[in-house]
Amino acid sequence: MGQPADGWFERDGVDLHFLEWNREAGHEASAVLLLHGLSSNAHYWDRLASRLTQMRLVALDQRAHGLTGREPHAPRLPEGLAMEELVGDAVAVIRERELARPLVVGHSWGATVGLELAGRHSDLVSGLVFIDGPIQSAANLFSWEEAQGFMQPPLPRYSTFAEAVADSRRDFDGAWAEDLEPFVLSRLMQSGTEFVLTLTSEARLELLRGLYDSPVDQLWDDLESPALAMLARGGPSRMADSRAAGARRLAASNPSVRVRWFDTPHDIPLFAPDEVAEEVRRVAAEARPAGSEAAVGDELEG
Repeated sequence: MGQPADGWFERDGVDLHFLEWNREAGHEASAVLLLHGLSSNAHYWDRLASRLTQMRLVALDQRAHGLTGREPHAPRLPEGLAMEELVGDAVAVIRERELARPLVVGHSWGATVGLELAGRHSDLVSGLVFIDGPIQSAANLFSWEEAQGFMQPPLPRYSTFAEAVADSRRDFDGAWAEDLEPFVLSRLMQSGTEFVLTLTSEARLELLRGLYDSPVDQLWDDLESPALAMLARGGPSRMADSRAAGARRLAASNPSVRVRWFDTPHDIPLFAPDEVAEEVRRVAAEARPAGSEAAVGDELEG
């Protein structure tokens, strides 16, 4: 598969960067909108994209991330980082790229943005793949003051790109390969003689506040689109217990949402890309409108 195409579009004075794969697939192919997590960027999806060559994929560099997060493109704080702006960006890229009711795939914080999009703009999306985001409202678990204590750790600084790669190699131990280097490079910018994350502490805090305030429970209850929640068993016990409790609540409140557990760390698309690709194709097939069975069959065979 070739490299993704780079693109930009402007929304309300903010320049937004995206990557696009398989544009030549045309309007008859299933379209997928990919939303990355905090401190990530559109290249996070490179590995998954290499397994979805029959689908048209668009990955957004969300506000404060990747090329979108660098000057002069960085949005104003704090109003430019509100959840409504993030959802508005997703709506805008769907329209800008003429994606016909795409399947939305989001990871971590991006999964919550995807859930907000699917819940508030059901006419624009066909389905949702929610990958290891907070499956229940964070306000159920802790106060905002408490949340800041463990959701806002000190952000790293690196003297060289090689040092940043070594750090990511440790973070993704068991999943690391050279195909992740564009992802590492795209989440860094130079500050003097050092490399720092494009996502600053100030921007991260504003985005976390939107995540904390998101009415996740209500959005799940009201969701009508076909949906799958992928959840990782790994991680600190408190977070694992929260995921399990959220999954039980979701099963009771909206049993149409399928839940699949993975014995991987948080970054399921990097550790289990084949399984994630299979599930994306499956949900896309479930979400296709009536009369498009032939196109779905071609995608599943590819």
